[in-house]
Amino acid sequence: MSFDYTLISIDVAKYTRILDKSLIDDLQAGGREWLTTALAVIPVWSGASHGTFLKVSHKLGMSISISSTTSFPEALGPGAGKSASAATLIGKDGLHTIEYSTSLWHLVYNEYSNANLDPGGGRLFAKLKQPGPYGFQGIGGIAFSAFAQSVKLPPVTPAIKLKKMSV
Repeated sequence: MSFDYTLISIDVAKYTRILDKSLIDDLQAGGREWLTTALAVIPVWSGASHGTFLKVSHKLGMSISISSTTSFPEALGPGAGKSASAATLIGKDGLHTIEYSTSLWHLVYNEYSNANLDPGGGRLFAKLKQPGPYGFQGIGGIAFSAFAQSVKLPPVTPAIKLKKMSV
């Protein structure tokens, strides 16, 4: 008499690769939601503030258009913003992060404060038409979190191995 059965195993390395690919794709998609929302609340004058997002937009597979609204000769442009920023995207072995940082002073100041209320502290030479606080980090975070709630893990089926046995 014989007994037939099937051994089921999961190729963990294969599923980890599938999971990493899926999570990095979702991280980029959520990052695009964050960026689109953040850019919507930051006004454009010289384009420097929006320019700080050029590196992170590249990491997210997204292009952004920046049009300066000033002809002021000493205004910083998008290139200055790009130079004053950094972005990283990591997606490997279960660690999935995206980071954006900037040292563009007026964007950081206006993220938390209304420079019109303290022109000296805000380093203003003219009143802002759309003063801060912008709160783009929090607003973008809400958009990212809403997206993240919809993310589903990929199926494990492609990593399942079946082996028919008989004893």
